Amino acid sequence: MKRVIKYVLAIGTLLILSGIFLIGAQSHYNQKEIKIASKQCLENGGQPKIIRDYLALNYSFSCQKD
Repeated sequence: MKRVIKYVLAIGTLLILSGIFLIGAQSHYNQKEIKIASKQCLENGGQPKIIRDYLALNYSFSCQKD
């Protein structure tokens, strides 16, 4: 019985760590994408408008030209 509990705890820990890693990776790549899009917008004479939530998991981007 103790062996089963160890396996369940190990699998649970692995799932939690995997979830944290995936969320972190998505946030990182979204931040990079926002940075690149903002830079291109500024180079084209626009003003980037970004709306994002915590960790940039969801975001909205638009480039407004005057």
